[in-house]
Amino acid sequence: MNTNRRTVLEALAIISEPAHSPERIASWFDPDYQQQVDGHVLNYAQFLIHMATLKTLTRRMTIDVKAIADNGDTVLTHHQVNVTKQDGQTSRIEVLAHFQCREGRIVRCDELTRLLTGDPADADLGQRVA
Repeated sequence: MNTNRRTVLEALAIISEPAHSPERIASWFDPDYQQQVDGHVLNYAQFLIHMATLKTLTRRMTIDVKAIADNGDTVLTHHQVNVTKQDGQTSRIEVLAHFQCREGRIVRCDELTRLLTGDPADADLGQRVA
C-alpha cells in the first residue's frame, strides 16, 4: 500500500476516535496543515478546534471509505461519515476529499461535503469550529 494512502487512512481512523487527542492528530497532520471545506478555510489551530468541537457534539463517528486513489503525494477519497450525536440523533455525510501529503503527514485537504441524512443543521459538521 502506498505510504501516503496509509497516512490518510490512519488519519481518518484517528478522526473517528471518540476522544480528542491533539498529540495523535499531530502525528498525521503537519503543523502547516490547511483544510478547505465547502469554501471555508481552516488552519491547523482551527482544525484542532474543529476536531475538539466534533468530539463534544458527537457520541460516535465512523468513516466508511467508498473509494480511494493515490498518485505521488496526492490521495483522493470518497467516504461517508456516520455521526451519532450526544442526543442520539444520527446523520450521514458524504465527503469527496483531496489530500496532499509531505514526509508522511497531511499538509492540505480540500473537501466537498453533502449531508445525506439527518438534521439539516448538521450540514456544516465538516467545518464547524464552535
